[in-house]
Amino acid sequence: MTESQLEPSNAPVEPPRRSAGRTIARNAVFGFIAQTLVRIFSFLFQIMIVRTLGGEQVGQYGIVLSWTTLFAVLGDLGITQYLAREIARDARKSSELFWDVVLLRGILAVVAAVVTTIGAIWRGYSPEIVLGIALYTLTYFLSAILIPLSSIIYGNERVDITSLFEVIAQVIFIAAGSLFLLAGLNFIWLVIASFLNFPVLIGLSLWVIRRNNFGPPRFSYNPRLWGAIIWAGLPFAFIQLALSLSFHVDTIILSGFVSELHVGWYSIAYGLSMNFVSFTRAFNAAVLPTLARQHANAPETVPPWYYRSVKMMVFLGLPIAIGGMMLAQHAVGFLYEPVNLPAAIAFAIIIWDVPLLMYTAFCGNLTTSIKKERVSMRIYVSLAIFNLVINFILVPRFGIVGSAFATVLTDGFGAMQFYFFFRKTFGQGLGLKYMLRLVFAGVIMGLVIAALVTSLNWILVGVISVLVYFGVVWQTRAFTPDERADIANLFGRLTRRFAMR
Repeated sequence: MTESQLEPSNAPVEPPRRSAGRTIARNAVFGFIAQTLVRIFSFLFQIMIVRTLGGEQVGQYGIVLSWTTLFAVLGDLGITQYLAREIARDARKSSELFWDVVLLRGILAVVAAVVTTIGAIWRGYSPEIVLGIALYTLTYFLSAILIPLSSIIYGNERVDITSLFEVIAQVIFIAAGSLFLLAGLNFIWLVIASFLNFPVLIGLSLWVIRRNNFGPPRFSYNPRLWGAIIWAGLPFAFIQLALSLSFHVDTIILSGFVSELHVGWYSIAYGLSMNFVSFTRAFNAAVLPTLARQHANAPETVPPWYYRSVKMMVFLGLPIAIGGMMLAQHAVGFLYEPVNLPAAIAFAIIIWDVPLLMYTAFCGNLTTSIKKERVSMRIYVSLAIFNLVINFILVPRFGIVGSAFATVLTDGFGAMQFYFFFRKTFGQGLGLKYMLRLVFAGVIMGLVIAALVTSLNWILVGVISVLVYFGVVWQTRAFTPDERADIANLFGRLTRRFAMR
């Protein structure tokens, strides 16, 4: 049985029901606000974790998260991402696939929990880490219910709702975790806090789905479809596995060569840099379902979204990378008093992964939207292999510094592959001269930081350098006239709405 058997025969694709631009803008704005709140809460909570638990327990907690996330793909095999994409293209798919996906995920959760826990014992982790891993596998079972429900909401292009749920989940986790930390409990209780939000989110998802008439469909299942569903989800499963390896194999390899304290330093640097990437998750999440619908109805509208999105990511990513590298020691020393220089050195390197990861994450979602997920699968699998090899080469010699370089080199390799694929698919259109002007603005920003950082407060230097960067970008006309007009119109609309309110 193949994926084609899951398609309704002679079923016409629905005509466009909504403006792609307005839908993406709505979902991106809600998502950006949600990600901002989540990042602020998470950032403050991360500081609390580091200062309360110390580097060693932070390292233990990082190992638990990395190990369980790595094996979580066994509990999904890509079928929920496939479900979300199919619902976005044709809403009738929810009634055909939902319960089969839920039942499949329940079965896979059992397999994943057993493999994850036994693997941790075989790996030789300490009893505390094994206990944390075993407890965290409970999220596999809860996700078997929650993620398919979220896929229905997400597939119907209500990313604004799923973004709100992310905030709620994070607030519950931080509230419970803070109470446990203030009570003097260890990192195991952070693991327990991580799945306390699931019952609340499941209830909220059911309420939203029923209120908006999205379903859920009446209980029915067809085991004869299960093979086809798994086959259709395999490209997404390989992507998930490859991404998990890319994001978490460094921590696992590090744990075999350095102490848990060093792993904690690396986790601090990596987590701090990923705070910046999270802001673009809102846009990436908003793009996937809407561009999937657009590609089904008007594929010619997709390339312009690619060109402008990539340029905006370069515009945002460059100052983050340059400023983060040059102010790393000041920022890390200010935020995490017990761990200063080692984490700062790793952060100064990893921060260059931010613009690369912005681009690769966006491209990965875009390939799904245009039904080219197998291309994305091949790229991400190559990245996983590359990351594994280069970590084994660099980590034994250079520790957390080697792991930081491996992260940047891996995503650089991925960005290069995605660039050439989309250049072949969509043609030229990024505008090299405009990109070079953005790079010039970044260089000027770096020179400003170098000139001021020894004489002024580092936060003030950061603010001044960002303003200089924006000014140079505008004066050198790094954006085309149409893009400048769009930006001016956007700020004009926002200003008018703010004035009216």
